[in-house]
Amino acid sequence: MGAAMTDTDALLETIAKQQLDIETLKTRNSDSLDFHEVSVWSLRSALLCVFEAGRSEGKTKKRFVETGKAGTCYQATIEANYNDLVEIWGQPSKGDNYKTEAEWVIRLPNEKVATIYNYKNSRAYADQYPEITSVHEWNIGGHSAEVVDKLLGMMIGRAKLVYRAERASHKG
Repeated sequence: MGAAMTDTDALLETIAKQQLDIETLKTRNSDSLDFHEVSVWSLRSALLCVFEAGRSEGKTKKRFVETGKAGTCYQATIEANYNDLVEIWGQPSKGDNYKTEAEWVIRLPNEKVATIYNYKNSRAYADQYPEITSVHEWNIGGHSAEVVDKLLGMMIGRAKLVYRAERASHKG
């Protein structure tokens, strides 16, 4: 008896049927049933379907965590579109609704934590500032300066470094 079909298996099988005219993705131990000739445009179409399904799935899951932000401090300022940040990191958590209105807390590889947040530049702070969805300048916080480069790399050109905090060297 075979293993139960997962949601992922069902999705892949549906895409294979619709885009590639392949009846099933189960191994049937027959060359004529297990090997298929497909056009590159059909393959591209199928791959795009899988890609879009993955993107949609990623948007419904939060990519940030609420724990571990304690002790982070300002590392840099970036320019980024609010909607791009939402697309990449999901909906932000609320700040204090005064100095900070939107905040993402992101767990990076090797247990590093970074924050992206606005600071005193939205309508919550003063009426002359824009609504949070129109803010373009964001701060990055972290436990070390290396989180800035990691975040910028993950944002694939959708953010521009405006300013990097200088760290004073401490001599004992």
